[in-house]
Amino acid sequence: MQGTHLRRHELAPGDLVFFDTLGAYVSHVAIYVGKNRFVHAPNSGGRVRLDTLNNPYWRKHFAYGLRILR
Repeated sequence: MQGTHLRRHELAPGDLVFFDTLGAYVSHVAIYVGKNRFVHAPNSGGRVRLDTLNNPYWRKHFAYGLRILR
């Protein structure tokens, strides 16, 4: 996937956010919606929900953001 890698403070709504939750580098992806919030399904078959990057779990596992080239 081509795009610009971003740090947390560079994220804008619509950017993808990637997390390393299993020690496999990228194991979870979400969509950033602004104000340190993102939407995602926390597990397979789980309900889509709104979460925050300020949550200690997500802050610890944040890998990078990605802005897709258009």
